[in-house]
Amino acid sequence: MNYSLWIRSLAKYLLDAGYIVKEVNSSYTKKQRTIGTNHNKSDELDALAISKTLIFEYKNLPFANPQDVYLAIKQTLNTRNNYIQMAANIKMSLQNILVHHYPMHKEFFKDLESKTAKGFFKTYPSPDLLKGVTEGELMAVLQQFNKSAPKKKAQEILTAVKSNGWSQTEYQKEQNESVISFITSLEHLESQVTGLDEILDDLIEVTGYPLKTINGIDTVLAATLIANIGDISRFSRSDKLAKLAGIAPLEHSSGESQRNYSNKLGNRELNKAFYSLALTQIRKNMNPIMHDYYQKKIKEGRKKKQAMVYVERRLVNIVFSIMKNKIPYRQPVIENKSA
Repeated sequence: MNYSLWIRSLAKYLLDAGYIVKEVNSSYTKKQRTIGTNHNKSDELDALAISKTLIFEYKNLPFANPQDVYLAIKQTLNTRNNYIQMAANIKMSLQNILVHHYPMHKEFFKDLESKTAKGFFKTYPSPDLLKGVTEGELMAVLQQFNKSAPKKKAQEILTAVKSNGWSQTEYQKEQNESVISFITSLEHLESQVTGLDEILDDLIEVTGYPLKTINGIDTVLAATLIANIGDISRFSRSDKLAKLAGIAPLEHSSGESQRNYSNKLGNRELNKAFYSLALTQIRKNMNPIMHDYYQKKIKEGRKKKQAMVYVERRLVNIVFSIMKNKIPYRQPVIENKSA
């Protein structure tokens, strides 16, 4: 049974009935379990932890507003991520076989993900198949997969293979089938991922959130932000969104002393998304203003990790504003000041 879908259906039922429904992040329930003496996980303990969180954090928790478009984005994104992981595992297995078949393959194909490389290894999964093949014949094969393949590529391949010998191992045919199967599966997964990216673009368009107008936000990052934020109207202010993302600092005071600590109770997937965005924004050629702001915090004595949190917090404001107003982002222009 898919409990997340069951809970979502219950939330929709309660909302339709006129009840107020709040969303409790799992990190809060984990915190409540660690406070007590019994750290085990069970349905009863989780229910108790959720109840305590609702009592103590009610004002800070976002309103639940489950909508089908956000669920569709989340599910499509999860499927895409699963395909990416499957492709990564296949690439590793393919690499392990090719190391034995073509120990020198990096001399002519540094990138196994190119169409030319995949086409070559699918046609010639083992070097013994190249015996008797001329440069002209091999070049014609390579150009089937890449018309602009360098003319010297065929010569590089044959020279490297000849220097290593036309080796052939026992059960070579079976091993060759594995190489072909891996590459075919890899091509299929890549095609599926491309199709899912197109679906995500369409779903993002439906939400009306123009997040991709921000430099550094592609389809996947925009989908990740939207899937985890959901309906932006759930948040009255950007600081509530920052708390959901685990970016707003937690305040601890004792007597006259007061210190801020990083908040690790937020949505970790959303937190990673803002961190990923911050990494691109602090590049001078990407966002000069955010780059200067990051450098300013470093000069003030902040550690790099702390300075990044300041950048992330500013990005939360930007994302919140764009989603709230549904207005495309316009990069601020730095005016040149004379000396």
